[in-house]
Amino acid sequence: MRIAVATVGTAGDVVPFAILARALVARGHQVTAVTWPVHRATLAQPGVRVEVAGPHADPGRIASVAAEAARHGPMAQVAILRDFHLADGEAHYRRLRTLLPGHDLALIHGIHTLAHAAVLDDGLRWASVMFDPVLLPTATTPPPGMPSLGPLNRVAWRLLDGLLARAGRPLDDLLARAGSEQRGLPMFRGRSSRLHVVACSPSLIVVPPDLPPGTQVTGAWLDRSEPRPLPAELAAFLDDGAPPVVIAFGSMAGASDAVLADAIRRLLESGARIVVQGPMAGELGSPSLLRIGSVDHRGLFPRAGLVVHHGGAGTTHAACAAGVPSLVVPHVGDQRYWGDRLHRLGMAPEALPVDGLRAERLTEAARIALADREMRSRAQELATRLSAEDGVGTTVTLLERIGH
Repeated sequence: MRIAVATVGTAGDVVPFAILARALVARGHQVTAVTWPVHRATLAQPGVRVEVAGPHADPGRIASVAAEAARHGPMAQVAILRDFHLADGEAHYRRLRTLLPGHDLALIHGIHTLAHAAVLDDGLRWASVMFDPVLLPTATTPPPGMPSLGPLNRVAWRLLDGLLARAGRPLDDLLARAGSEQRGLPMFRGRSSRLHVVACSPSLIVVPPDLPPGTQVTGAWLDRSEPRPLPAELAAFLDDGAPPVVIAFGSMAGASDAVLADAIRRLLESGARIVVQGPMAGELGSPSLLRIGSVDHRGLFPRAGLVVHHGGAGTTHAACAAGVPSLVVPHVGDQRYWGDRLHRLGMAPEALPVDGLRAERLTEAARIALADREMRSRAQELATRLSAEDGVGTTVTLLERIGH
């Protein structure tokens, strides 16, 4: 089959598509990957044709938008992220209209609302994927942040749809200018009734018994290939002492550098060893502290004593697959959900939202997690269950089934 995959967002929204694209090519399919220019290299691999569409956002810009969104409530977050995703939107939409037709099947990220409009306008056979279950409208699960109302949960979902529709008015205006027939599409909630993949581990999420039609929970799209070698300096640091605290916030930059520096200083004073991914706490120096750039988490996380992260779906599943406890500092979107799930499963202390984060709370939570043997045991048990899942293979089979 000729399959187009279209995704946007942070690295966590793109890396899983690279893993899936490799598996599709291995099964003999022709794959076109469409994404923002900043993610071209992530998707580039043998057998995959990469096309770019959308704004020329760099990692710094992505991080600054996420940090701004983290300072606001949920609806304001939607507006901030909406405006970012719709930047250069008319040209982006028209480019998608030239790239997606001609394929037997298009698979779009559910947050990619412009691709959602494009596949509908062109009448394409399409499927969708999300990397969290947060916005699945069911009678058994209320919208995020709301108490369960039992049978009235569907009323709560309709209220949420109304709020999101109002937030989507700039989208309607943009699509009208671009010549699209679509109106009222929900921002960041593209869902195909033919096939909507929830690429999460059923061992980690609560799978509603009344999933919407066409929805399949496949397991996470984990990379089962050999991890890339770690840099020599990092490998030597890991070999030289106790498993460190790894602090990795990915594209998120909402945490105060002063707060993180204070927390890291306190942890160092308590005897912890620390690996920091990214520029945070840049003035601190210690033989027990190592700063690193981009590395393969599959090689690093299993060597950690604790992973402090933002709670993105990809990082969450990577920490779980490594069998390591987490401490989640959620910033935006689904990250509070993942922090809550890990805490409820006994693999993390209670999440500490970035808004109002204090160094003493972060330090104390990290110390508790490092000392909790049961927490690590539960994380290792979940890692064993995840190792038996094949989310990528299951998804490939589902796509083949609907694409022919």
